[in-house]
Amino acid sequence: MKRSSSTSVFNNRGFTLIEILIAITLLAFITLAVVNVTENAFITKDRTTELNKNNLQIETAMSRFEWDFAQIYSPLYFSTVMTMNQNNANQYGNDGSTTGIVGNTTGTAQGAAQQGVQGGMNSPLMQQYFEQLVTRFERNEHFSAVSKEGFPVPRFYSPDKSTFEFFTSSNRRKLENMKQSHFAWVRYALAPQQELPSEEGQEANPNIPKSLRSLVRYYTADDPYSDKRINIDDVDRVKGAVLLRNVESLEFQFWDFNRRKWETNIKTVPQGESILRGVRLIISWYDSAGNKRTTSRIFRTHWPMVTPQDQPTATTPQGGATAGTTGTMGNQDGGNYGF
Repeated sequence: MKRSSSTSVFNNRGFTLIEILIAITLLAFITLAVVNVTENAFITKDRTTELNKNNLQIETAMSRFEWDFAQIYSPLYFSTVMTMNQNNANQYGNDGSTTGIVGNTTGTAQGAAQQGVQGGMNSPLMQQYFEQLVTRFERNEHFSAVSKEGFPVPRFYSPDKSTFEFFTSSNRRKLENMKQSHFAWVRYALAPQQELPSEEGQEANPNIPKSLRSLVRYYTADDPYSDKRINIDDVDRVKGAVLLRNVESLEFQFWDFNRRKWETNIKTVPQGESILRGVRLIISWYDSAGNKRTTSRIFRTHWPMVTPQDQPTATTPQGGATAGTTGTMGNQDGGNYGF
């Protein structure tokens, strides 16, 4: 009986003070480790979110430029400039036939064109029509000449290394039957930076210099054949969108295919104001953490570099139609340009 009683007393005496202190110490270390892991997870999340936000801004700006430049338009990618001489007039291959203009034509210019085609490319009416067409697009800032099919040739514009304005077919109307064209003039340039409403009252990051600028995309599609260049102050017709803030420098370089080098002046590239093979964009900016970042990217046009070739004339039975005798003003000889 006594032995059983002593055993019961020994089993009910509980934890000692040393055991409790050891348990508390272990629990404190475990809690500290959990807190550190949780804090690091939040810090990593915030850092990743901020980095993704900065990367999204530059990628959005680059993607917007790529969308516009990939659809840059110039008829010289598949044609040549019209010259009012005997040899160029005969390039149409028109020997007095009535094909080449489809549908009924009305008006003085169209009527003259139709009568000129019926009478041959060397007729006075046709010569007068194309002379007026050439003169129309040689006396404005947006276009420099006319292609041999009668399409106006846009004049790409880069007055300095941080400005580039060009003609593109990338515009998409937001509303049906809206008075806009798929063709638009777009300009990428730097503009003074305005303070955002969310930044008011906030302490500025000391690592971000003052007097930085913003990369802005200006575009107008209401009248793509306007004689005057984009007026950024005309807010009713020219829309501007900020693509990237805190930009320190922006530079456009144009590929010179003959000399195999990049040029900062578009006028030094042969036919650079009318046809471009590639553009390199170099931009330096500060992210939200105050880190200076620089990105360089090359963009190419969507037209392949090929020599236009006419489709071979098919042999037809006697009295049948001859291939290449029908078409429109865009391709009167029925040619296949190999695209």
